[in-house]
Amino acid sequence: MERLCNCSRAVVTLLWMARSDMPPSMKSSARLAFLLILASLSFCAVCPAAENADHPGWRLTFCDEFEGSALDTQKWNPNDPWGRERNHELQAYVKDAFEVRDGILRINADKHQAFYSGKQRAYTSGMMTTQGKFSQQYGRFEIRCRVPKGKGMWPAFWLLPEPLDWPPEIDVLEVLGHQPNKVYMTHHFRDGQKKHGSHGGSWRGPDFSAQFHQFAVEWSPKAIVWFVDGVERFRSEDSIPQGKMYMLVNLAVGGDWPGAPDEKTPLPAAFEVDYIRVYERVQ
Repeated sequence: MERLCNCSRAVVTLLWMARSDMPPSMKSSARLAFLLILASLSFCAVCPAAENADHPGWRLTFCDEFEGSALDTQKWNPNDPWGRERNHELQAYVKDAFEVRDGILRINADKHQAFYSGKQRAYTSGMMTTQGKFSQQYGRFEIRCRVPKGKGMWPAFWLLPEPLDWPPEIDVLEVLGHQPNKVYMTHHFRDGQKKHGSHGGSWRGPDFSAQFHQFAVEWSPKAIVWFVDGVERFRSEDSIPQGKMYMLVNLAVGGDWPGAPDEKTPLPAAFEVDYIRVYERVQ
């Protein structure tokens, strides 16, 4: 028998439950659940490649292939959950920084003025999160993307705990625009004395702004393992987080680490995302 995706199986089950000889109370519950399942059917429809991806032992739990014409706000919140400045970054996060076209999401940064976190900013960009919409404890979190090049650009794909807190934090990828061939892989935690600690590494590879590349972490109760294009590049077994975490994708501009854009920084710039997929281990 051809394999059905999980939500299709659920629909078949609920249709059987709602057959005419069922008690009215059970049929009512089944119909309500059926409507909720229908809302998720688009997940199966738009992720066939991911459902059959070459990850033996993993089951797909979330994906966005960005095949529509706008950011899917059923999956993503187009804003910073804190709504305030951090790391002396220069951007205002705005909701119109997102563009979806030809199966690619673009988070656009540009030199536009906007008021944010108590002051006027010289740059705008975007952040999106699955806070309150999707979170998961452990699993494989994967993105295929192309980063922008230029001083002051700071794209990232990362995880934070649900509900909102810090630390822990798992940075699947961070790239500084003036070092487009170097990916940083880090996680932050509180140590045994409740002090902030971190463990991370970096890897120099190709120019990640020239083509799309795949970045992923496999997070288990005992370790976090980072992959670039399917090859392990770093791992940590220090103070591994144990609770559910949600995803964040953003393009920061400036800040203590990357520094401000200069006259050579190409603007507008875009952090381009082909897909984001999440898996869980099959028991």
